[in-house]
Amino acid sequence: MLILEKPYVSETLIRTAVEKNYPVLRNAMSEQLAAAGHALTLYDDGAFASAYRQRHKLYCMSENGLGWISQHIDDPTLLEKINLLKNKAAFRRICRTLYPDYFFEEVAISELEKVDAATLPYPVVLKPSVGFLSVGVYMVENREDWKKAVSDIRLKFAEASAQFPSFVVGTSHFLIEKMIRGEEYAVDAYFDEEGSPVTLNIYHHRFASATDTSDRLYCSSKALFDQYGQPFTDFLKATNQVIGLRNFPMHIEFRIENGIALPIEINPLRFAGFCLNELQTHISGLHPVVAYFENKRIGKEEMWKGHETDTFSFLVLEKPAGCPADAHFNKEKFKADFSDVLEIREVKNANVGVAATAFTRTDTAHLDELDRLLHLDMREYMR
Repeated sequence: MLILEKPYVSETLIRTAVEKNYPVLRNAMSEQLAAAGHALTLYDDGAFASAYRQRHKLYCMSENGLGWISQHIDDPTLLEKINLLKNKAAFRRICRTLYPDYFFEEVAISELEKVDAATLPYPVVLKPSVGFLSVGVYMVENREDWKKAVSDIRLKFAEASAQFPSFVVGTSHFLIEKMIRGEEYAVDAYFDEEGSPVTLNIYHHRFASATDTSDRLYCSSKALFDQYGQPFTDFLKATNQVIGLRNFPMHIEFRIENGIALPIEINPLRFAGFCLNELQTHISGLHPVVAYFENKRIGKEEMWKGHETDTFSFLVLEKPAGCPADAHFNKEKFKADFSDVLEIREVKNANVGVAATAFTRTDTAHLDELDRLLHLDMREYMR
């Protein structure tokens, strides 16, 4: 059962939903797709909620669908699990037994200015316990950074808090936690009806520099599964002994620090967004959503058969600054410049700021292409 939502639904997922006749919630996004000629099986609110009671498997394209679930799905256990994973402080408390030395502290927003900055184990990250207002994430290296962050939060909070009831404002909290350094990885997985984890994707989120925060390049390979498949699976098993998830997909972000996989956050009821999860479809032919709905598993050796030494990549190709509104991505030039471009998807949504996404395969003879992709000057690929 699918809840299709903004900002993006891939043609591959749409075709899969049509071919498999998956129930799709009728909303603005799915009606727009149906009007464009896609023969989706649309269910109104009541029918969709009723079908869930029979199937007990949901997949949301984005966080936007979680609000509908909270209002229409009468399943206290499901709602409890979603809220538990969305609340970063609650998630950290779950992980406390796995990482007893990991520092975190939850503080009411009204108490932030009372925190003794001298006692914090810098560097730390300051972020909302649950997504709230426009206040973001702050990287805090020292006491001066702490003062600036708290001041910025105070200004933004004062401006926006009038939009919310006092009980919402009064109960908002921030999380102070140890800054996790090291390489960033991500996992798409689901828990089956018995609560056993099934890993579908492992990505290495590569960056061009220490200050790069873009989503330009995600890579996957058999070597990555060989190295980190078991540690990530061990984390999922240990976590689920506390949470007790069943029939539940998720996307988890990790950093590897001193050989230990430390989770950054979990996104419930979905895999990686912006069609990143469909990298697996290019690797093995299996769509992750089909794997989840139909309880399919694919072993590592079968998954990478014939591609044991290849690297498969997903790219987010941003529109360069100052790019004209009517400019288009030059697919032909991109294909000519790299050895094996599997697919290019132009993004026509002007609000996203992305020209295209792409899937590539890189063999060992062309590994230098990965660095070229990271440092790509997008001005050369717009016309």
